[in-house]
Amino acid sequence: MTDEVTSVGRAIATALDRAEQLRRLPDRPARVRIMTVFGDDRSGLTINARIAARSPAELRAQEGLGTRCIPWAELDARAGEIVGLVDEVVREVTLAVRDAPATQRPSHSETDVEIEGFGELVDELRVTLTGVAMAVLESRRKTNSLPPPLGSEATMLAALKLAALAACTANVGLSDAQDELRNAITDVLRKAGPGEYMQRPVLNS
Repeated sequence: MTDEVTSVGRAIATALDRAEQLRRLPDRPARVRIMTVFGDDRSGLTINARIAARSPAELRAQEGLGTRCIPWAELDARAGEIVGLVDEVVREVTLAVRDAPATQRPSHSETDVEIEGFGELVDELRVTLTGVAMAVLESRRKTNSLPPPLGSEATMLAALKLAALAACTANVGLSDAQDELRNAITDVLRKAGPGEYMQRPVLNS
């Protein structure tokens, strides 16, 4: 009995080492988790792999994949499979992500008339969201003593969370979203002018 328990423990330790090796790979590494699950149809030792999705398509491509479970009653007999299952689940999600369809931003496939309306909507939403944010910050300024820079940072984080939700529903990938953020920051700094941006008031000053 002791030898069997030791064999399982050694197999799990080796599997964890293998998972760490795979996590260090430079090209879209998978995160592997080796978990104990109790009380449902997956009760046993569960091995799960996921690659951080950069688009809704990559997230959907991994649904239902990258998971293997060895029931408790079979664990001693199947301990030798554990390391191989780590490679198997990583390979499965890697291929799924590789084969996921490329994201297509809606604005890249519309007519000129629709794009003009799209630009107007962007400006309208920017003005509206800025106005709402300023109203909230002003209300909070009157009721507490939070430093103004915290209000600006909170606004940024809230806007990013909203942007992330909008990006997912619009099928905008992480790379495109990051590019838009860089462009927006560059535009703000360019409009501020050299040396001026450090003196610009925070949102709720």
